[in-house]
Amino acid sequence: MTNLRRLAALLPCSVLFIAPGISGAQPHAPIAEQIGKAYGVDSFGQVEAIRYTFNIPEFKLSRTWVWEPKTDTVSYEGPDKEGKPVKVTYKRDELSSQSDAIKNDIDPAFVNDHYVLLFPLHVAWDDWATVTDEGMHEMPISKKSARRVVVKFPSQGGYSAR
Repeated sequence: MTNLRRLAALLPCSVLFIAPGISGAQPHAPIAEQIGKAYGVDSFGQVEAIRYTFNIPEFKLSRTWVWEPKTDTVSYEGPDKEGKPVKVTYKRDELSSQSDAIKNDIDPAFVNDHYVLLFPLHVAWDDWATVTDEGMHEMPISKKSARRVVVKFPSQGGYSAR
């Protein structure tokens, strides 16, 4: 959770994620572009690899990833479905030729962890999500003001369907 707390602390605005929404591509809202630029979306093409570990201590879960965006190659180290340690490397554009464990367990976990890590960039990238700037609002706990940005995804498909 420490990594997630660090990521959350970096967010310059309050982001509310709501899964059900409307379907179809939407024009990018200016706030989506602003968030993307603040997180370096314009320089993402220079990234050779991203190495990170997704930890959920409460569930004794730890998954280590290396993603090479230019080749869409993923390396995974962590437990398999039965909890046994596994290390694999695969290309995402060759998923159909991979084992069932990679197709059904590891790659979906990658999509989830990758999306959590890079959510501010996905706000800018995903034109099929609706991003709405609702202006400044009082936060429920601190009572300070923050910008509320709502991101709605289509009820069918979602980010893993693309």
